[in-house]
Amino acid sequence: MRLFSRPVRMSRKPTKTTRTGHYALLFARALVVGIFLSWGSRVQAADTSETFAVGVTDVEWYSGVDRVEGGAKDRTVFADMMLGIGLLHRLSAYTGVVMQGTGAFTEGQSSQYMGLLGTPLDTDHCDLDLQLDVSSGGPSQQFELRPAFELNVDGDPQMRSWGVYVRAPFPVYGRKMGNGRTHATFHLELTVGAYAHLIDGHQVLIEGDAACHPEPEQGEQRYEMGGVALGYNVEVSDALELISQLYFDVPQAHESVSTGVMLGLIGTLPSPLATNP
Repeated sequence: MRLFSRPVRMSRKPTKTTRTGHYALLFARALVVGIFLSWGSRVQAADTSETFAVGVTDVEWYSGVDRVEGGAKDRTVFADMMLGIGLLHRLSAYTGVVMQGTGAFTEGQSSQYMGLLGTPLDTDHCDLDLQLDVSSGGPSQQFELRPAFELNVDGDPQMRSWGVYVRAPFPVYGRKMGNGRTHATFHLELTVGAYAHLIDGHQVLIEGDAACHPEPEQGEQRYEMGGVALGYNVEVSDALELISQLYFDVPQAHESVSTGVMLGLIGTLPSPLATNP
C-alpha cells in the first residue's frame, strides 16, 4: 500500500546568516495514507525538513502521475503549489492546495492545507523539527490534524555530504461508521531516509515508509508497508532547485505493483532580513 506522497528535493541546510531552508518530505514529508497523492496532506519530497528565511521566501510546485503502468482511467494526475513564510528564526508557516484528476480527466478533486514548522534543536550535525499540519478536502471532504516530528543526523553542517533522518507523523481524523455514527481515530507513520551528494549541486535520496493502524477499518491491515522513493535533485542556482522522484509501491495482500513519477520546482525568494556574510 502506498502511504506517503512527496517530491524529492535537495537537502540543503542554509547558513545562519541567510537561513533559506526549504521543505521536503514533510514528515509525511506528505508526506499520508492513500495513493501517491495523499488527500489530507500536501505533496512532499523525500528529504529532511528545514524552516524558511524570514518573510515570504519559498514557492514550491510539484506535479506527477501515479499508477504509470495502468490505463488512462487508472492513472492519477496531480499538482501541488505551496507558499512558505518564515515567521521567526527557526519558526515557519506554509499554506497550499493540491489538485488531482482521475478517470482520464473526467473527475477532479482538491485538498487545502496549512501548518507550522519549528526547529527547537538545531546543531551542526543533529536537528529536531516539530510540525503541526491541518488539512481538509479530498473525496470525502475529510478534516485532518497531523502533528509530527523529525530527527536528522548530517555528516556535514551544511548538509553537503551525507545524512540520515527519521520522521514520525501522527495523523488524527474522523471516521464514519456503518450505523451513521462518527468518531475520531488516528494512526502512526514512520519514514526512514538517507541522502548523499555526488558532486556540488547534485543530490540523490532514498526513503521508505510504513504505518500502523491501532484501529484498522474492515479490510485494512494493522501494519502496512508503503513503498520506496528514489530522488535526484539539481540545484540550478541559489534561487532555483529542480526535483525529480520515482516511487515504487510495496504490494501487500491482493495489491499489484504500482509506480509513480514526480517533477518539481522550488524557488527561493530573497529575505528582507538577508545580510551579506
